[in-house]
Amino acid sequence: MRSGSGASVTTLGRALGDAVHVLRTVSRRTERRVRRTAIARPLSPGGFLGASMTTWISTSPSLLPRTWWMWTTNFGLSQIYGYATGVVAEKVVRRVMDTLGLEVDIAEDRQERARWVGAGALLSISAYSWVRGVLRQREISHLVQAEPKNLSTHVVGTVGGVSASLGALAVVRGVIATAHLYRALLRPYLPRRAVGAVSLVLTVATVTVLAERLLRGQVLEQMLERAEAANRLISPDVPRPSSPLRSGSPDSLETWQSLGAPGRKIVSSGPTPETIAAATGERAIEPIRVYAGKSTSRTLEQTVEAVLAELDRTGAWDRDVLVLFTGTGTGWLQEWSLSAIEFLTGGNCATASLQYSVYSSALSFLADRRTPRRAGHLLFDAVRRRLDAMPDGSRPRLFVAGESLGSFGGQAAFRDLQEMLTSVDGAVWTGTPSFAPLWRELAARSRDGAPAIAPILEHGRHVRVVTRPRDLERNYFGGLYEPWQHPRVVYAQHPSDPVAWWRPSLMWEEPAWLRQRVGHDVTPAIRWFPWITFWQLAADMPLSISVTGGHGHAYHEEMVPIWASVLGQDGPDPHTRRNRHGAIVKAIRASDPRA
Repeated sequence: MRSGSGASVTTLGRALGDAVHVLRTVSRRTERRVRRTAIARPLSPGGFLGASMTTWISTSPSLLPRTWWMWTTNFGLSQIYGYATGVVAEKVVRRVMDTLGLEVDIAEDRQERARWVGAGALLSISAYSWVRGVLRQREISHLVQAEPKNLSTHVVGTVGGVSASLGALAVVRGVIATAHLYRALLRPYLPRRAVGAVSLVLTVATVTVLAERLLRGQVLEQMLERAEAANRLISPDVPRPSSPLRSGSPDSLETWQSLGAPGRKIVSSGPTPETIAAATGERAIEPIRVYAGKSTSRTLEQTVEAVLAELDRTGAWDRDVLVLFTGTGTGWLQEWSLSAIEFLTGGNCATASLQYSVYSSALSFLADRRTPRRAGHLLFDAVRRRLDAMPDGSRPRLFVAGESLGSFGGQAAFRDLQEMLTSVDGAVWTGTPSFAPLWRELAARSRDGAPAIAPILEHGRHVRVVTRPRDLERNYFGGLYEPWQHPRVVYAQHPSDPVAWWRPSLMWEEPAWLRQRVGHDVTPAIRWFPWITFWQLAADMPLSISVTGGHGHAYHEEMVPIWASVLGQDGPDPHTRRNRHGAIVKAIRASDPRA
């Protein structure tokens, strides 16, 4: 027994010694591997050159003036792309040279001079491109009637961009070091062919877990929580309407709390009959505003039924004009568009919409682009069926409208432009994303020679693209349209609106509107570059709604003449028409501080 026990202890001691020896060997190998893939190792020459070139390109202009974080985004993402491309190009060149037996040597006494010449050239080109980029930003500011940014904005953005790209490089090198670490640990225990595959799986799993915890667990969940909290927020500055002609009022079937923050703002805003009469000089009645908020306790179909119930309760079917709006991701609607309709019709109208999401348009588009289309389709179909069941002489005229993601969703109610023209009395789509199917159809059927930002369909007989109010009567180049017939459809698209022109294919394909480089508020210096232009326009989008009205994604006072034309109120006297529209614009600004 004792002899057996002693042998077991000896065997266990040898095993532990072997294990310690293996661990020491693996540790030394791991240390060497990690040292070779250390985060602080010198930059790749090809990667550095690629990053420098894309940095020069990223200073090129886009559509809107850049804030510091827009500079940071452009610089950071461009440098990451340039460095990765440069590293790959360097490896390809080295492989080709090795295959061909080529070798380039610089004499030892000239190496130092070559380094200084190269560094000087890079610094000179970088300084020139940066200064030129800053000057272009001032030009863009003037084009969109914005105050130019001060020099510190550009400096801070540049420093932030370089820091972001270096941080991204450190993360990538950390991932590579992790892969080498797994390979070093696995090599003593697995066949050579299996080491690479298993280490790759473990590295991907590690990165996925860390990214999931950081992005989904921290960033995404916080974004969702903030969006839901903002939707529940009841602001004391937004009073509950007392009129029975508003959803959320004491007489409404929809509670004040259920409307959501955007819905509460919509039904609490708008002109009174007295305000309308004072601006137009004509008798007015109170407009109807109907809205139903998103609820976890009912489906989208039930929300549509709630809108119909509110239309029934308020007597909206007896009004002359009924307008269905499809909102943006949060359910927001453009007050300029709502108020323009109410002033122009003397209040003899009803507007209706619903909330299909509480998240921003960008988040809604990325997470679920099907729901906006379903919302627009279901609401329109339900209302159209109700109207078709009414006698011909007693139906209100039906119009549809939407902005941004709301335009994308609202147009989903129609298979094509022809179906739209046969189903409604008019439509106004503002800031329509260029990937919307009906916009693509319009662009494909456009007359030869028409600019991509303002396609011309059938000489403007029913559909007109408006980049500024004067395009209602003449095309973008000043040519005459054919007489405008009803129903009338307007696509309002500012040339400087990044929401209208951004699309995923910008990463690899130059769009026609960039090849043409036309637009009264767009610099002709704008150019397309793979990857870079995609992110430049993406960075332009968040602040595009806050620029001066008439530019970017800010569709303001031009909504008055646009809706007047679609409603058929473009009388023969231009002077009288301009005075009336000016009075309405002034009244909207006075009645709604947000406008």
